Amino acid sequence: MGDISGEILINSEMPSELNDLLYFVRTNSPYYQQLWRNVPSDGSAPLDQYPVVNHASYWAANTCMDSQVLTGPHVSGIVLKTGGTTSHPKVTFYAKDELRMASQQLGLGILAAGVRSHDRVANLFYAGEMYGSFLLHVLSIMDLTIPLVHLPIGGSCTSETTIQYMRESAATVVFSTVTTLVKLSEWLLGRQEVMMGIRVLMFSGEAFYEDQRSRVSQAFPRAKIRSLIYGSIDAGALGYSRSEHDSRLHTVSSPYVILEIAPDGLTSTKANGVPGSVLVTNMGRRLQPVIRYPSGDLAEWVDYENGIFRVLGRDTIGVRIGPVSIDTKHLRQIVTSSLGKSGDLGAFQAVISRANMRDVLTLRVGHRPTDEEVTRGAISKALNDARPMFLDHVERGLIAPLEIEFLAVEDFKISPTTGKLAELVDERPTV
Repeated sequence: MGDISGEILINSEMPSELNDLLYFVRTNSPYYQQLWRNVPSDGSAPLDQYPVVNHASYWAANTCMDSQVLTGPHVSGIVLKTGGTTSHPKVTFYAKDELRMASQQLGLGILAAGVRSHDRVANLFYAGEMYGSFLLHVLSIMDLTIPLVHLPIGGSCTSETTIQYMRESAATVVFSTVTTLVKLSEWLLGRQEVMMGIRVLMFSGEAFYEDQRSRVSQAFPRAKIRSLIYGSIDAGALGYSRSEHDSRLHTVSSPYVILEIAPDGLTSTKANGVPGSVLVTNMGRRLQPVIRYPSGDLAEWVDYENGIFRVLGRDTIGVRIGPVSIDTKHLRQIVTSSLGKSGDLGAFQAVISRANMRDVLTLRVGHRPTDEEVTRGAISKALNDARPMFLDHVERGLIAPLEIEFLAVEDFKISPTTGKLAELVDERPTV
């Protein structure tokens, strides 16, 4: 597996293999039998005529001990939690041969991202509590035929300890979430230190924003920043890193998956440059099938014929404060534009809470401005200008005034099990 040239077969539709998979799933999965009840069972319907999976019904049917999604009993393999496409982790089941295939796919992705012979790889993903990122990268490195040294540091160490391990072990490559990379960068720069020996920083699990890149590049001045893999535990490895200059570019991991881009969320397009929801059919997942499953992301084809696509970010994640709806992506843009030349945005989080019988929107901003009140006023004005309805509802007493907190990156609350930072936190109690 040292050379991936010739191993990635782009846009291989494999009609016989696909038809065999669809027949097997329809025959053995109660969930898909119900979902496909109006689709002809004679194999005449093309893939895009099958219904798109609804996340809510899929995960409601996929309970731990009596899953209606599975095609048979789970007697060999692994059970993992997945939080890639929902706000709460869910359980996903892999048979042993499926886990081996997933590991091999990830190995191909690691090579595509630029790992070389004799690299020393610091694995900073989180381990334990049934999450799979750390484990899968251990397995994928073991599968590679090129000589590598694996440094299983994990994600639970302090920034100081992590940097110490990386220096003592002469790490050259880092596997990590974006949040961890930013925290390490802030720790180094806060002490006026840098790490010159890191050749490549490879991230996965979170979007890497341009306003984070300059800080990370200052702390790791010789390191390229690349996507490690595009995928998730529930959907699989969907795309391999394509570019050193645009980390959003990936090549479909064909023939292992069929990837569709659906502008309306249902009907796929082959047109380049048209944004749409990413739908995944994993050809290797037969125990817990993944057929036309929304990844939760938006993407566009750059070169459909060669399977090259650009990830554009998460599908719309709306913040609803009272009757006012705002996209988290737009909130981040408002904050970034308001900072101007005063600095970079290390982290961002929108928190919704309740106080005095009103919804409260708090923006947590990973930035230390020279004048907090001026910057706070600029952010508030930008939001009011962009969404006059928000200001109107504040003045009418229907929602609380905007609150803004400026925090150091290490003060943000991240998931203790995945190391990821949720851009939206809803703290409102429900009954």
